[in-house]
Amino acid sequence: MQPFNTSRERAALRTVRSSSDADDTTSVWLFFALACVITWLCDVPLVLARIQGVAPPSYAVPLAVVGAFGPTLAALIMTGLRPSALRDVFARWRTAPQWILIGLFTPLALHLLATALDVALGGSPAGWFYFPSTSGQVVGMLVFSIGGEFGWRGYAQPRMTGIYGPIGGALLLGVVWTGWHSLLTFSPGSQLWLLSMGAMLIELSLYAVLFVWFLARCNGSILVAIALRAGAHLDDVSHAPVTELRLRALRLAVLAVAALFAGRSLLRTPAPLRDPAGS
Repeated sequence: MQPFNTSRERAALRTVRSSSDADDTTSVWLFFALACVITWLCDVPLVLARIQGVAPPSYAVPLAVVGAFGPTLAALIMTGLRPSALRDVFARWRTAPQWILIGLFTPLALHLLATALDVALGGSPAGWFYFPSTSGQVVGMLVFSIGGEFGWRGYAQPRMTGIYGPIGGALLLGVVWTGWHSLLTFSPGSQLWLLSMGAMLIELSLYAVLFVWFLARCNGSILVAIALRAGAHLDDVSHAPVTELRLRALRLAVLAVAALFAGRSLLRTPAPLRDPAGS
């Protein structure tokens, strides 16, 4: 292929790229809107029951499970079920097996380090680990990991990286990801809910940077993204006592340091997750 030698040809190339960026910007934010609306609509019966202080209807929990697949359903809608676009989002599996294990146990390792620091400072944590203890928690770990990651990391993250860069794209996705959780975690009349949403915003934004770092090194494998998401549920520190404020702060601090190193690595050796053009 001949290089672009004339100013007219270079201007034409810039126009094509700008048009592609504009299309990606529109599609990814439309995806976010669809993902949130689908999930929020499915969460309404549970939230209404919580507000009214009554037992939820029998269909509320199954509907909330469907809502966990909101990002995946939104990705299916945005791809228009075109085979090439579906492969681009749902068929990125291949990676070295060790990356799957590293992804799965990274959250546990970060939590373990934070707990060890708390003990060194004289703390007495209620527990070192918070593994799933009920069938519902196991189902939640699987459902939220599989139901979310095809959308967040399969569809949205590559486009966000292309538009806003690896760090900016990750942080913006973290904001939307937090908002997606907001209705299901809503607690009426509780100031703690606002504080927990603020902490969640920081946590998910930092985790979003780690996701990009992993995907950049695993050929964008969605399996690694699912493993990393499942790892956060495997040791679900949201079940820790809310009174352990120092330990909660240490968990965020350790995560922030990990995200900082990941971000520096991404900026030094940026690697595209994939080229979403044509999807």
